[in-house]
Amino acid sequence: MVDKGAVILQGLAVTIEGLAIVFLILVIIMLVIKAMELFTMKKEAPVAESEAAPAEHEQPVTEVVFSEDDKELIAVLTAAVCASLGGSKKYVVKSYKRVGAWGAASLRETLENKI
Repeated sequence: MVDKGAVILQGLAVTIEGLAIVFLILVIIMLVIKAMELFTMKKEAPVAESEAAPAEHEQPVTEVVFSEDDKELIAVLTAAVCASLGGSKKYVVKSYKRVGAWGAASLRETLENKI
């Protein structure tokens, strides 16, 4: 006859071994990911406090003066908007803001999902 206590103890031992192996593998995966981050992340230069926070006494600019290059850029932007949206509607670009690579990618994704 098989002892029920021995079977239960053997089952618990197998369960604990399985859990230990799973957590050990998860820790190894975590360490590999951390090591990859160390090798692939670029170090950014620390930003000085004077550059990071604008001065409190500065007033926002309310009047925008366009140069000839800006007028040409606005014309190109307006033509691009009209060409991409199509139709016979008239579009007016009143202002523009330069964005970095991540902002441009986000804007492109947003526009592609809406159209």
